[in-house]
Amino acid sequence: MPKIVTTSELQKNIGKLLLWVGRANVIVTNRGKAKVIMLPYFEESDDVIADYLEEYEMRKNAPALRKKWQKSLESGLSDLVI
Repeated sequence: MPKIVTTSELQKNIGKLLLWVGRANVIVTNRGKAKVIMLPYFEESDDVIADYLEEYEMRKNAPALRKKWQKSLESGLSDLVI
């Protein structure tokens, strides 16, 4: 079960929360909205973290990406032959 804390609680109790992260994740909120999640780290997690960050960027930029690729879709098939 994740522990939910505010940003001010995080600032006041960072040491205690770092110990908690070893057992479960910590969700940090600001004005009632989740802003950050702290997860336990393990040696082989780099690939998983990279995949997550890529997914995050795509979702964050989804409207701009849809607009960009919609123009490409509307232009039709390319005459490129391989």
